[in-house]
Amino acid sequence: MNRIVSSLTALCVIAGSMTVNTDASSKNTKKSPDWDFNNPQLGTEWSYKAGDSAEKYSLTERGGFLRMRGGSPISEQKGATALVGRQQEHADFQASTRFEVAEGATAGITAYVAPDAHCDLCVEDGQIHFRYNAGGKRHDEVIGAAPEGFVEVKVKGTSDSYAFFYSTDGSDFKEAGHVDASLVNGASKSRGPVYIGLFAENNGYADFDCFKYREVIPEISPKLISKNGNPLLDFLFTADPTAVEHDGRLYVYATNDHQQYEGVGRDGKNTYEKIKTLAMMSTDDMVNWTYHGLINVGEIAPWIMASWAPSIIKRQESDGKTHFYLYFSNSGFGTGVLTATSPVGPWTSPLDKSLVDANTPGLGKCKVPFDPGAVIDADGTGWLSIGAGNSIIMRLGADMTSIDSEMKELPAPHHFEANELNYINGTYVYTYNTDWKDRSDWTASADVPTICSMSYMTSKTPLDSDSWKYHHHYLMNPGDYGFDYSNNHTHLNKYKDRWYVFYHTMSLQNSFNTDGGFRSVCVDEIKVDEDKLDIAMADQTLGGPAQLKPLDPFAIQQAATTVATKGVKYVPASEPGSMTAMPVEKEALIMVRGVEFSRKPSRCHVIASGKGTIEVRKGSADGELLATVNVDAAGAKLHKAKVAGTVGSDPCDLCFVLKGDGMGFGSWQFK
Repeated sequence: MNRIVSSLTALCVIAGSMTVNTDASSKNTKKSPDWDFNNPQLGTEWSYKAGDSAEKYSLTERGGFLRMRGGSPISEQKGATALVGRQQEHADFQASTRFEVAEGATAGITAYVAPDAHCDLCVEDGQIHFRYNAGGKRHDEVIGAAPEGFVEVKVKGTSDSYAFFYSTDGSDFKEAGHVDASLVNGASKSRGPVYIGLFAENNGYADFDCFKYREVIPEISPKLISKNGNPLLDFLFTADPTAVEHDGRLYVYATNDHQQYEGVGRDGKNTYEKIKTLAMMSTDDMVNWTYHGLINVGEIAPWIMASWAPSIIKRQESDGKTHFYLYFSNSGFGTGVLTATSPVGPWTSPLDKSLVDANTPGLGKCKVPFDPGAVIDADGTGWLSIGAGNSIIMRLGADMTSIDSEMKELPAPHHFEANELNYINGTYVYTYNTDWKDRSDWTASADVPTICSMSYMTSKTPLDSDSWKYHHHYLMNPGDYGFDYSNNHTHLNKYKDRWYVFYHTMSLQNSFNTDGGFRSVCVDEIKVDEDKLDIAMADQTLGGPAQLKPLDPFAIQQAATTVATKGVKYVPASEPGSMTAMPVEKEALIMVRGVEFSRKPSRCHVIASGKGTIEVRKGSADGELLATVNVDAAGAKLHKAKVAGTVGSDPCDLCFVLKGDGMGFGSWQFK
């Protein structure tokens, strides 16, 4: 069994046993948001509360935090112990939290069975301690000085050990120590389960924030064993989507969260500051996506601080060419713009600074002029909205790279960020993300939107602030659909007579065994009544939308066109927007979906380089072998192979299994 098939089999076992739902038609089980301690009571997952712990903790003294007041040491059997825990559910898992101590408390995280069977990472007297009391052994080791304020901690469990990690800066985690799993869970066989707990001892108190628990699974895309279409790319973290249609294809652009992931590692946090590229992809069937690589904004516009949240529009100009205008957040300081005459570049920066930044006159209450949303109306006039907390709109100049009006306030209630504009049936439609704040001050006539959801407003005269009408929210937070709670950002786009909502979730994180807040762009259909300007409440699913048309195997198809992958990396080819697929190691897999053979093929052609083979299989990585293409070329050359298997007439999935050293796979086509 090859490595690809072996890893897929491992994931199937997990999926079938307990945790991974791969049914595209089913909804996710709704999760409790209690990991962030925003509710007045602990959720039912916190099933262990030692002694009178209920009197030792509060979720209201400091909003959004679990405050635990010091009690007896957890190694003692006393009723005054301050310890709450959730049961360990998986042999391989990771749990994390951050906390700070006050007034002399000792506090931390523990893998706990009983007073004489636990292992802890805690802060005591300004020092980080790794300690355990298990199997008749006691250990207490000072690891180093604790930082002022919060310390972040993790515990990683396997069938062999419990390992504890800490970070003093929120990104660089170091191992504090580990203990043999048998010392802890050996006791659990006769005395109860292992709990991952939070505790406070002695005097004072500790505030805990953002507890997360997750299973560690094989690092492989669940899309390979399901019919799911979301997220769009399974090898790259992306967020904050925007889109534009051109020549029958829909092009999507996104924040490249993967650049942050690569910069801080799987134990790091997505704090966005390392992101200076934007990702490009396109489709003509809404299921198979062609990856067009990255826009290196940091090189094109070296004056930027970061590049996030793009918004793209296009217009045919006097030179007869279609010009693309890509607006982006220059960190939270401003909004920049790039231009191109192709949807995949090359891109240039027409300015040597942001189009708008915090120093631009006329911003009014808008202190954070980022997260652009752009649109072109029926007259060919461009419009731009920006802001966080308070948002504004302005008319763009004829060159699309200047401002040609006053900046007018958008009266968006509970505004947070994620501005976007559409032009529907002669009306300007403004969408935005509402904040996380309490809604008790809500005065709009429409229903109160859920926290951090997407709402919209409309106007026919966008520079008249009083003309904007609030409607309602149309997409809730990912957490309300069973994903992890996160920030929110959408783009609405009509394509081939259907409306779609693009958004992001953190659904790909488990495949990378990280919980750092790395996001992935997804898409679902949404109902938009263009006459009534009513945007219905949408859903967020793993399944995604239906495939609009079969993939044609007799047309040249890029190796960067995928529905799912395993072990693949993409490097730029010679033409802008063209990519070459390469195995990360010696074996990789690329899957495409809904391939329909209108006639019986005789040969398979690939453009490839390096030395090895490309197996073409039907249905899955170990499905019927249709062709084996032998590759042996220093540069990209045409290689041919006979088709030996039966393709059939019904749409099927195709898998390309790459095996070899230095393989480069550019495109494929059946003849």
